[in-house]
Parts: sequence; structure tokens; C-alpha cells
Amino acid sequence: MQQTRRSLIYVLIIIAIVVMPTAVMLGWYQFTRDPNLRPLGITREALRAYGEPGQGAELVAIVDWAQPHAAGMTQRQLARDLTASFASKGVEVRVLFRDGHEATRVTYVIGKTQLGPYPATRAAEGIAAAVDAYRMH
Repeated sequence: MQQTRRSLIYVLIIIAIVVMPTAVMLGWYQFTRDPNLRPLGITREALRAYGEPGQGAELVAIVDWAQPHAAGMTQRQLARDLTASFASKGVEVRVLFRDGHEATRVTYVIGKTQLGPYPATRAAEGIAAAVDAYRMH
């Protein structure tokens, strides 16, 4: 009886060790809704191989850069922030800079669809709409 109980405890500990990382990541995914954290989820490579939504259309963020340090940011910081924001939604973006005249503005272009321009300080407001438009293509 004692040996059976001890064996059962060992089996339950082994099952807990195997299942715990997946359970923790699933809980964290439920909290953040970041698809990159989803355990046993579909990978970006698998989506590309199969043909993900937006295939054929490219998401481009065009930044009209008017100042050396717009809103206290450099071009590298702004490009990194935009890329990270779109990556958190599972979408890749290409960031292009061109000379601006009055203020730094961001325009999102998906195929023939153009969203914006948004001031650099409010560029995040157009990200959800740009992702939705990208997925519709």
C-alpha cells in the first residue's frame, strides 16, 4: 500500500513537471493576448508556408520626418517602436522615412488602402485599423 501511494505521487509529480510550462504560458497568453506566447500555437513560418492573410499586400508605415528628433524620438526609436507594436499583433511592417515639411506624421499603406496621416505622437491610434485592413487583403 505504501509503495503504491509513493509510486502514484511520483507519477503525479512527473505529470506536473511536464504540464506546468504549458499551463503557465497559456495563462500568460490569456492575460496578454499576445499570439506569440500561445503554447503549441501556429508559428509565423507555418503561416507563411500555408499563405497567411494579407499575402500579396504589404503593410508599410511611411513616416514624413520633419525634425531631427521628432517628439523626442530618433528615426531608429520610432522604427523600432512601430515594428514592435505591429509584431505584438502578429504582423510585419516595413517602415520608410521621407522628408517632411511641417510635422512628423505616420501614414499606413496596405495595398491601395491608405490610413492617416497620424501625428507621430498619436501613431499608435492607427495600428489596429492598419492590422485589420492588412488582414482583409
